Amino acid sequence: MGFAKEEQETSLVFEADTGKWIGYSCFPPHITKIVKLLGIDNVVPTYEDGRESPLSIKFELKGNQVSFRKGEKREMSEEQRLAASERMKNLHKNK
Repeated sequence: MGFAKEEQETSLVFEADTGKWIGYSCFPPHITKIVKLLGIDNVVPTYEDGRESPLSIKFELKGNQVSFRKGEKREMSEEQRLAASERMKNLHKNK
C-alpha cells in the first residue's frame, strides 16, 4: 500500500556532537537513491507484507556527504558547451 503522496517525506537531522546526519525517508525516489549510495546493508529498512522494496528507511550520513547549494542554473557559453561535449565523448571512448 505505501504512504499517501502527502505523507511521503525525507528528513535529515544533524548531530553536532557526532558530526553525522541521521535521516529518515518514506519517499520512494529518495529511498532508491539513498540505497544505491549507501547499500541496503547500511540502512535500516521497514518492509510491508508482500512488498520487496522498503516502505521506509533510516540511515546515517557522514558530515561531508551533505552539501548546500544555491540552486541557480548555470548558463554555459557555446564554447563551454562544445568543450564539455568533447570531454564526454572522450570519456565514453576511453571506457
